[in-house]
Amino acid sequence: MNLDIIVNKYLLMWHLLYQSSVSDDIHKEKQKLWKNHKKEYSLIHKEKSEILKDLDNYIPNDDLIYNLLENSPFYKKIKIETNRYRLNILEIWDKNRKKYTKELNNILKFDLKNEYTICVVHPNLDVIETEFTTNIITIGKKIITRDKDNFLTYLIYKIMKNEMNKLKTDERDIVDAVVELAITNELYTRVSKESKYKIGKKELRDLKEKIYPYWLMYLGIELEDFDKYMIRDNIFFDKNKYKYQKILRTIDIYSFIAFLIKNRRIIIKTKLVPVENIEML
Repeated sequence: MNLDIIVNKYLLMWHLLYQSSVSDDIHKEKQKLWKNHKKEYSLIHKEKSEILKDLDNYIPNDDLIYNLLENSPFYKKIKIETNRYRLNILEIWDKNRKKYTKELNNILKFDLKNEYTICVVHPNLDVIETEFTTNIITIGKKIITRDKDNFLTYLIYKIMKNEMNKLKTDERDIVDAVVELAITNELYTRVSKESKYKIGKKELRDLKEKIYPYWLMYLGIELEDFDKYMIRDNIFFDKNKYKYQKILRTIDIYSFIAFLIKNRRIIIKTKLVPVENIEML
């Protein structure tokens, strides 16, 4: 997985113009631009998709608003802070790339080789957006110094959400649950060396707990070690009610999702699983 981490000035300015103000000075500048150039200000609102289509070569039809903002003293400060933020992301990614790539590939059971462009905007914007067709992620989120793993895990979670969005299935809840198990829970646990299995969306919690026994099998955890993992993650089930499916440890995450979908009625809708009814792929 290759991440190209960049700052695109037009995308940065678009977010400064149309997202929450990152400072009082920028807020006042936006109000002044709107008051004096309503028509031009309104017209560039639709330009974000055009910027993302061609980051390197985008040229606005009317650059009046962009020029006025770019030449303001407030923008210069924002640009410096955004470039500093980009360098911070570059540094933590370069330091952790090998560890994250290794653990991610071990969890997915294949090498994720896709390339992503990470467009950095000011961290005070508190934004993260994914352009599904072009593998572009726009991010402006504060990095907590004491927990950089939280930031990197969240970024990779968004990347995997984008990858899984390409799956053709109506069972999106299962896909979302597995992505959380893989990244928000298991990857974060591995890199931080402490269980993160209580993190995630509340609406997926029950589904993830029903998948969890099979998730341990998928990860290759031996039956005799289930108790240790249940205690670690604070998720408990009666392991005697489940037949250990050795084949799950040999398949990748896409096949695991297919297994869950095929057996949804049994795995998801019953408290105790009649093991003789479980179907393999």
